[in-house]
Amino acid sequence: MKYFYILLAIIGLTLVLVPSLLLYFGKMEPEQMKTYMFIGTLLWFSGAIPWLGKKRVQN
Repeated sequence: MKYFYILLAIIGLTLVLVPSLLLYFGKMEPEQMKTYMFIGTLLWFSGAIPWLGKKRVQN
């Protein structure tokens, strides 16, 4: 399950970074960029919080 959260977070981070570059180079409209970045933000937080927020128990 840990790898699922990592993959989800990486996909979300990609959806946040790539649309901004596509907008900069003129390959995407601002409304499309906002939609993809919103979905990417939701994926990033839903994947990163369980993945990075777990505390490890030390014996």
